[in-house]
Amino acid sequence: MSQDDKKPLDGTGAVRQPIQSHLGDQLKRYFSSIVSEPVPDRFANLLDELEKRERSAAKQGPEARE
Repeated sequence: MSQDDKKPLDGTGAVRQPIQSHLGDQLKRYFSSIVSEPVPDRFANLLDELEKRERSAAKQGPEARE
C-alpha cells in the first residue's frame, strides 16, 4: 500500500485533532506578535499609492483600466 492510499477522502486531513490544535495554537502565538508590529513606512506609502490609483481608475470607469 502506498502513502497515497492512506490519505483520508473525507477532507479531514491526515493529522489528528490534538496535533492540529497544538499546531494552530503555536501558529497563532507566533503570528500574533507579527500582526501587532507596525507597518513599515515604505510599505504603508505603497499601499496608500495603490489605493489612490484604484480610486482614480474606478472614477474613470472600466475602459480606463484596459
